[in-house]
Formats: sequence, C-alpha cells, structure tokens
Amino acid sequence: MGDTNNGYLDAVKLILGIDNDDADAVLTLLTDDTICAVLSYCRIEVLPRQLEGLIPQLVAEQYKKGVSDGVRAITEGERRIEYSDADDDFLSSYHERLKPFISRRVYVPSERNDCSDE
Repeated sequence: MGDTNNGYLDAVKLILGIDNDDADAVLTLLTDDTICAVLSYCRIEVLPRQLEGLIPQLVAEQYKKGVSDGVRAITEGERRIEYSDADDDFLSSYHERLKPFISRRVYVPSERNDCSDE
C-alpha cells in the first residue's frame, strides 16, 4: 500500500466516501487501534500482507458504528427502526478470515508487547 498509514487512510476514506481531511485524525486513530486489535486477536506481532486489505474495511465499520453510537432506535411516524448492539467484539464476525493467521502460541500478559510501543 505504499506509505502504509496514508494508504490505509486513503482506502478508508474511499470506502466511506469522504473527500476532505476533516476526519483524518479520527480515522488514523481508529486505524492504529484496529491494527493493534487484529494483532492481539491473532496473537502475532507483525500484520501479514494478506490482512492489509481487511484493515480499511474494519476501520470503516468502526467509524460508522461510532457515528451512530448511542442511537438505539429511530421513530418516524409509525415506522420504528431499532439497532442491536449484540456484536460487542467486532473482530468475532471476521473470525474465519483471521483464523489462518491466529498464532497457536499462547502469550501471557508479560510476554505481549504493548501496541503503544510502536
């Protein structure tokens, strides 16, 4: 993806249809957090190239969720739409895609590098 951070940012903005820089800081923060979440979920230290395309999708999903966070139901006249927050772990729905990359080695907390060290 060239410069990885800019590549992710450009891809996320393309998915979301954002054509300005207003959300760049939030999207960059979500990208870093999502990469850390994937690394932690898979118990690996380096993001495999095969998962690089998944990161923008996950970030876009998290951004959309954040935009509508706090809204549980919308009522317009007689029509009511309710949202479920049953999917607390957003990576669990991507388990099959992530499964081949999950390390079988189990880390104890003292062995795991904190993502903030990067």
